[in-house]
Amino acid sequence: MGVKNEMRLSQILQRAVHYFNPVARFLLNTPLHVVMSRRLMLISFNGRITGRPYTTPVSYVQEKDSLLVPDGGKWWKNVETTPQIRVRLRGAWKVVTPEVVREPQALTELMRRMLAANPAIALFTGIEAGPDGPDAAALERERGRGFVVVKLRLDDAHSASHAPESGQARISAGHT
Repeated sequence: MGVKNEMRLSQILQRAVHYFNPVARFLLNTPLHVVMSRRLMLISFNGRITGRPYTTPVSYVQEKDSLLVPDGGKWWKNVETTPQIRVRLRGAWKVVTPEVVREPQALTELMRRMLAANPAIALFTGIEAGPDGPDAAALERERGRGFVVVKLRLDDAHSASHAPESGQARISAGHT
């Protein structure tokens, strides 16, 4: 796929996500979450500049006590310096500790595992799986655009099955 076609697909996906996110947020907050929660979850955080609370759907791959989330916007900048945030994972709110992964070798390894577990991630990241892992040129291109993987460590000791605290409960289409 050429760069022009990739850009066009990316723009189409961004528009689709704008309309899809409210539906996904609604479903992931209901017993109907089972329709989507195998590969999607809600992440709840406060904006780093405004302090406003946001909740947005993100794709993920679970590995033991970690959730691997590919960059899908600028939301990750809000959790980069936050010690703990909440996610709604398969119908229950959980406390997680975020770690933003930028280092090239670590990104390559994480993307290899993520693409093996969920090939659809390639569609949203623009990074296809090759025979030896993620396409190196595509990964480097996306890294140059600021691509990261956010590793969320589940903290069972602090997990809660209730909604986020009032400062994190607002559902928004924004990614501030």
